Amino acid sequence: MVFTQGSHYNQGHTQRANLLASQCPKLSAMQNTKPIITAENLVFRYPGSEFRLAFPKLEVAVGAHCVITGPSGCGKTTWLRLLSGIERTQAGEITIKGQRLSELSNTAMRDFRNRECGFIFQDFRLVEYLSLRDNILLGVTLGSKRDRGPAIARLDELANRVGIAHLLDRPVIKLSRGEMQRVAVCRALIHNPAVIFADEPTANLDRKNSDIIWDLINSEARSNDATVLAVTHDADSINRFEQVVDLDSLMETAAS
Repeated sequence: MVFTQGSHYNQGHTQRANLLASQCPKLSAMQNTKPIITAENLVFRYPGSEFRLAFPKLEVAVGAHCVITGPSGCGKTTWLRLLSGIERTQAGEITIKGQRLSELSNTAMRDFRNRECGFIFQDFRLVEYLSLRDNILLGVTLGSKRDRGPAIARLDELANRVGIAHLLDRPVIKLSRGEMQRVAVCRALIHNPAVIFADEPTANLDRKNSDIIWDLINSEARSNDATVLAVTHDADSINRFEQVVDLDSLMETAAS
């Protein structure tokens, strides 16, 4: 299955993902673009659980913007965590920008992810005793890049766009959940990632602030030709995406 820029793929047009790779549907736009993400023959299980995710082939083109839908508990978050290298598969191979994730140690994987990926977590994953400023810069601080200048220069702009510029020196523990959500979004975007993984990035926000966040994610992605892979239950947010894929159309979910 191929995700490309500017094409649409939804449940009404799907086939099961257990088709042979040669039979997998290919979307018309940008078919010749080299994929930024490829995944083949993936299998994942949580230890001690019957939950299982498996799919034979997936390609995501540079600049594709895709949202994954499906009921709670079907594996959408796990899917994002696998493709970003946060979770390791039991079988198969994932490649991002030509780098096979299986070849990376845990330390190298974190460094690679800090350089190339931005992940917006449902539960924020903020460090409570750090200020907003330090949380937003955390990935840059922990990464291998010594020059933090470009990220620091972007910080005020991003914080201002999501309405938290006046809070930058406040510890995150003193923030509302909506404010924490906006900090998490800024942290994911601060280093101009090649791939933005967004797991319910507006779940704690009202409609006005939700629109601000999606506008920011989409504009930043377009400016950097970045790829966006998102999960959301919000119908208005789903309507922003040209590619809407139901998880059952993408991969087989079955009991072991």
